[in-house]
This record gives sequence, C-alpha cells and structure tokens, in this order.
Amino acid sequence: MYPEIIPRLPRRRCGQRGHGPIIRIAASCRRFFFGCHALRILPLVLACLSFMACSTGDDGPDIPVFDVHFVVLSGKPHINDAVDTETAVNEIDILNRYFVAEDRQPLVRFRFKALHTFEEIQDTSCEFIRIGDFTGEYSSGYWRDLFNACPDPRVVDPSAINFYIVDRYSAGKGFAEKDSHGVNNANKPYILLDWERLNHTIQSPEEHEMGHAFGLGHECAPGAGIETSTNIMASRECGKGSGGRRDIGFNRKQVRIIKQNAAIMRKKLDRK
Repeated sequence: MYPEIIPRLPRRRCGQRGHGPIIRIAASCRRFFFGCHALRILPLVLACLSFMACSTGDDGPDIPVFDVHFVVLSGKPHINDAVDTETAVNEIDILNRYFVAEDRQPLVRFRFKALHTFEEIQDTSCEFIRIGDFTGEYSSGYWRDLFNACPDPRVVDPSAINFYIVDRYSAGKGFAEKDSHGVNNANKPYILLDWERLNHTIQSPEEHEMGHAFGLGHECAPGAGIETSTNIMASRECGKGSGGRRDIGFNRKQVRIIKQNAAIMRKKLDRK
C-alpha cells in the first residue's frame, strides 16, 4: 500500500507570486460575485500586485526564484480534462511548501509560468512529446537527447524548469505504472510526473523529482517501512527497505548541492 494521500492544499489568495494570485482572484470573482465587474475586483488585484512586488517574510533576498512551465504530454482526453491551470498552480504551492531543508527553511522558490495542453502542442515537430504515452522501455539518455533537440518553446521552454505530465507505462503494470523522473540535464532540468501522482500523492513525488532535477541522487533508508518518516530523496533501490514517506527535508549535504546547482541553473536559464 502507498502512504496516505495528502489532501489538496488550501488556497492562498495572494500567497503565491506569479500568475497564481490573479487566477485565484478571477476564480473567486466568478464563484462569489456573480456578475462582478472590473471596479469590484480592482482593489483585490491591486492588493495582490502589491504583495507580489515584495518577498514573503521568511524569504531572504538571496533565495532564487524559478519559473515552471507545465505541459501535458499525454494525449488521453481524461488526463487533459484532469489538468488545468488551477492544478498547475497547486503543484507550485506544493513545491514551495515541501521543497525545504530539514529545518523547513526554503532553498528556492517556484513560480507558475504557463500551462500547455496536449491539444495545443500536438502539431509540434518535437519527437520528445512521444514520451507522454510511450509504451516502450524508458531510457533516460534517449529522452534527454530528444528534449535537448526540441526547438519548440511550447514544449521546451528554455528559460524555465519544464514540468511534464505523462501517463507512465511498464511491461509489468501497463499504464498503472506510476514511476516518475526528475532530470538535471546539465542544469537545464525537467520533470516527468505520472498524472496519478499529481496533488502530492504516493511518496511526496513533486519534491522528490525536483530534488533529482537539482542534481540529487537517492538516499538509502535501511529498514524503512512505507509509513516511516524518511529523507525526501529516500529510495528502495538500495534493496534495504522502502523509501518511506519522504517527509524529512534535505540534509546539509543535499542543501549544499541544491544551492550550488541553483546558482548555475539560474545563470543558464537567465541567458535564454
């Protein structure tokens, strides 16, 4: 069995920098002020814009901010129906809450940039999109080369961390497979997340795969059960037990690697 599913995080009207607050305000307007007009929501918009201009009280000026570009690579209608802008913004909230050190301090901040559905990108010439519903054996190097060869910014945004929503497949489990991947790619990172692992289900997938994207490997957790508190990067691949809950923040060594790679990554993404 998998660890309990963590429920959808509560919405913060202006707690997330980027486009998220405006999206939520518009949604609140539709929900609570049917027929509202610009004058009604103008104070909310202005307040949110003012908040976005300032960092949060816990964030020091040296904490880098990374834009995240979401793309649904699976062509299956039910998956595209399940993923919208609100879903993507919630993934940003999850990352900002859980991608932290052991003392729960943030190391970087993430910001929603855009979401592209499969319908919007299916005419691309990039072969990389085939991974969305791929039924062959996964080869990290093969897909990394296709990612790097893709010139279409709708698929590969060169100035953001690319976050792909896919339907993973394996010979043993078929499309019930939920294995996901985070790839550093010489500090031009991307994530492949199975759609059933959205909303922080099944062993803290967002922060675990983002850890790989920032250059971290797995940590052994000998004797850990599925409900044992473990490091974010814990894995059963050592053959010594389950990866556990992955609910303990990054240790000092991991923090050092993340900060080093974040500085390099920031420069590479800023050049684009």
